[in-house]
Amino acid sequence: DFYEPFTVHESSLSPCVHSIQAAKLDRMQQAYQFYLRTSRLDLDDYNKEVEEGLHITSMAGTWMSIVEGFGGMRIRNDKLSFRPRIPDEWESYSFKINFRNRILKVLIDKSGAHFELEGDHEMSIRLNGERVVLKPVSKAAAK
Repeated sequence: DFYEPFTVHESSLSPCVHSIQAAKLDRMQQAYQFYLRTSRLDLDDYNKEVEEGLHITSMAGTWMSIVEGFGGMRIRNDKLSFRPRIPDEWESYSFKINFRNRILKVLIDKSGAHFELEGDHEMSIRLNGERVVLKPVSKAAAK
């Protein structure tokens, strides 16, 4: 509330950081507006400089806005932790994480969070503060 009115968001990293923080504070409309700013920076040429090249940091910031912002992904006590939210404008979103050589697919939709773990070993995560043990999907089922 204090810093945002003083921020011009000309840096390609600024909107994504604000999106993540707004989502963490459960200000989803504000988080979504910052997400749009970071994801469309080059597409809409906000800074009138796209002829000079693309903002790779903004592309990474788009991913961070989704995974860390809306997905609420953090590492807490050496484990993955999620506090997912979904913008009203979306039906669902998904992403994959490679965490310690284990691939985890995360799908968030209006009904909640869904996880698919690849590999041979189970993995525990935190979902909204609660411990959840994920069992790997069979290799035949994953194909």
